[in-house]
Amino acid sequence: MPGQPLSATVGTAELLIRCGISSDTIVSVNITPRPLLPVERLALGKPPDAVPALFGRLFSLCPKAHVNAAATALERALGISVSPNLARLRDSQANVERIRELSLNLLLSSDGRISPWPPRLIALCRRLIAALGGDAVHWPTAPFEPDAAELRAGATELETLVSHLLGGLWPMPQPDLEAVRDWLEHDTCAAAAWMRRALQPGWPDFGRCSVKGLPMFRDAMLEAALGPGPARVKPDSPEWAGEPRETGCPARQSSDRLVREASKIYGNGLFTRMLARIVELKVLARSLILEIEHLGPIGANPSPLPSHGTGVAQTEAARGRLMHRVEVAGGLVRDYRILSPTEWNFHPSGLVHRALLGATVGDGESARARIDAFLHVVDPCVDYRLILERAERPTPSAEG
Repeated sequence: MPGQPLSATVGTAELLIRCGISSDTIVSVNITPRPLLPVERLALGKPPDAVPALFGRLFSLCPKAHVNAAATALERALGISVSPNLARLRDSQANVERIRELSLNLLLSSDGRISPWPPRLIALCRRLIAALGGDAVHWPTAPFEPDAAELRAGATELETLVSHLLGGLWPMPQPDLEAVRDWLEHDTCAAAAWMRRALQPGWPDFGRCSVKGLPMFRDAMLEAALGPGPARVKPDSPEWAGEPRETGCPARQSSDRLVREASKIYGNGLFTRMLARIVELKVLARSLILEIEHLGPIGANPSPLPSHGTGVAQTEAARGRLMHRVEVAGGLVRDYRILSPTEWNFHPSGLVHRALLGATVGDGESARARIDAFLHVVDPCVDYRLILERAERPTPSAEG
């Protein structure tokens, strides 16, 4: 009977995804965007130097990415030139955050096994961020330098952690898809256990669809997207060049040779998406371990010359691209706008809608498991409520 629920609520009611299923096929997908909390309003009327730290406290998801974007946007609005060392420290902190989220996703999703690593990982990332300057990178008011000894010790522990997570895949310089398949068949590491779910019948290319990745925006593009002009995107259903876009690991790693090889067979389905997350974890960890050896001291931010201006910034978070825009007038924040990756990926007619519509999912628990697996690999941090309903297959129109 139409409207009869097949599944229970997952997560919270922050974002609603309703799928109609007929004969094991999803024939309708309705995505109700999550209510957007006007967090940006808390920055209004505040001096610029207070805003990055404010966002670092407010956001539980990707706080370092928000700090990075906020500080960069504000500095551009005020004409402050930032040293390459400070930019590297901020990027390194945001990358530690991405490593933590990608690693936790593997550790907490691998066959329900209990691991001692999650608390060790969280503590390690906290120490690395502190050694990279901690909150001092938000808006330096005095010279400081990273803790080289703590960073070297942290890099050694990070390598041990990622080696534990990725097993035999970690030391492989350039694995091909055949090597990955062998790794999945024989390795007992957390990443292989997690990704083996994608080898179930009907799973490897589940969610395969046509959707373009979000391009890297120049400042003028960011201003057009976030500013007050006619090209301004809708906050709950953003589009670029007239269509929804995707952001996150698959888009970032689309040029990786291994990810391209998987895409030729499975498209942008579940197998390729899982592989892209593993590839990104490996790339980030190797880059951070090398970067730690080349970080230098930081001077204080110079006093800003103008007391007004507009600035934009973008930074990559574990979930995808994060965008900020700020206006400063009279030395205080007058306007602020944030666009998060969730709004791109869960656009009502975007990635998730296109991936699920027409997909074969089975029935009952099988359907829920497959859809949940896809949603979690798109964004493990988003809270959603998934409702599956029996539905009649739409009748083709006479014109079609």
